[in-house]
Parts: sequence; structure tokens; C-alpha cells
Amino acid sequence: MISDLETGRRRGLDVADLIVLAAALRISPVQLLFPELPRGSVDVLPGRPHESHDAVRWFAGETGLFASSGDWETGTGESAKVWTREELAPEIDRITVTRQWLRAIASMRGAQSQIKRALASEEPREQISTLEDLYDDARDRAEKLVRQMTELGMDVREGDPRV
Repeated sequence: MISDLETGRRRGLDVADLIVLAAALRISPVQLLFPELPRGSVDVLPGRPHESHDAVRWFAGETGLFASSGDWETGTGESAKVWTREELAPEIDRITVTRQWLRAIASMRGAQSQIKRALASEEPREQISTLEDLYDDARDRAEKLVRQMTELGMDVREGDPRV
């Protein structure tokens, strides 16, 4: 595959090839898409150049792309191009809700560990109560996010040991 790409017998890769090649090279697939990290310019869409680090963040679902929102009048009769970051569509954004859910689970686990340590070392009841509140808040956040994920049609299995 690499030889065919280098010699021009093959002009591109499909997604499966990209993933296999990245695994063989022991790098992230996104590094093959945006090799000029961190600041190299790349057209993420035709005519929409971005710095590579921004393209990676968009590709990973962390943030939207920059887009021109027209000209801004400076007050001196001159105008300047204004760039704003587009938002990802929250009604279908599965990446952000998944990240938030995983953070809530990590917070729950962290609070559980702290509660166990506090109980074992016989910490004051107020401190244990504060840790229990942290756990409850994280659990409530996780439950709310599970409902949101379910509304998005995502499969959130209870009791999965990998989570």
C-alpha cells in the first residue's frame, strides 16, 4: 500500500486503510491526516485553511471550525475580517456528551476512593460528608448525561466493566 502511494499507482486511502496504516506506524490516524502539527496549514474543507492543531481539535470533536463572519467596521471607516468559531450541533453531538459522561464517572470513582481513605483513616464526619456530596453530584451528572445519551440514540450499557 505504501509503495503504491509513493509511486502514484494509488492516489488515496479509504478510512480502513488509514487506520491500518496508522496502527502499523504506531501513530494516531489523525496524525496521517494532519502531519504538519502543530501550526502547518491544512484545508479542512475546500477553501477553508486552518492550522493543523485546530483541524485536529475539530476532527476529534473538541471544537468547531473557524468561519468568517463578515467584515467588522473599525469606526475609522476601515473594515477587518472577523473570524468566529462555529459551534458543534449540540442536538447531535455525541462526542461532547460522551466526554462529559466519562469525566463524571471518573469523578465518581475518585470520590469513592477518597471516601474509602477517609473512612479508613477515621477523618472527621464533615469531611466524609463533603466527599459524599461530591460523589452524589458526580452521580447526578452521570445520570443526566445517560438520559441525554439515550435521547441521542446512544447505547449506554449499565454495568459494563470496561467503563
